[in-house]
Amino acid sequence: MERGGGAGAGAGRSFFRHLANRRFPAGRFIRTPAQFDYLQEPDVFHDVFGHVPLLANPVFADYMQAYGEGGLRSLQFGALEKLARLYWYTVEFGLIREAGGLRLYGAGIVSSYGESRFALESGSPHRLGFDLKRVMRTEYKIDDYQRSYFVIDSFDALLRETLETDFAPLYAELDGLADIGVDAVLESDVVVSLGDQSRAG
Repeated sequence: MERGGGAGAGAGRSFFRHLANRRFPAGRFIRTPAQFDYLQEPDVFHDVFGHVPLLANPVFADYMQAYGEGGLRSLQFGALEKLARLYWYTVEFGLIREAGGLRLYGAGIVSSYGESRFALESGSPHRLGFDLKRVMRTEYKIDDYQRSYFVIDSFDALLRETLETDFAPLYAELDGLADIGVDAVLESDVVVSLGDQSRAG
């Protein structure tokens, strides 16, 4: 199953149900040495090393539960793809702003040494302030490092925005809006750092 429940409604429903009940399913295979730095499908290293430690944070655990509950509701609106983008750009590839600078929290980054350095040190990717609607309109890549990362200010703020948003009208609004490319920067974006997009892929 693709991260975020993107493999279809049936797989998505099962994944969301686990999260809504404060359970996190882990993969049953491990990457080969050739796949050490990046893997499209989540393996046991990604799940246990990348996801599980952060689930010990009570606020982030609440966010994951809220995401699962929202995911189950999203199925009636045919909004699985939009909601998967939220998961992708937070749970998998999110950055957080702290006093000492930007830090990693997304498991897709944490479980890849190469992307960990790329996300924080490279001049290639854009780093943009988190905006829920913007994130849910933004496409993503599953076969290379990300072209854009979204930066949250705190897990509390992320949870609060998730709980306080009425997603039903948001889904309806998103249906009428075009998707945004992986490397696009909009005039309305809060730019933390503008990348030069020098990485090929």
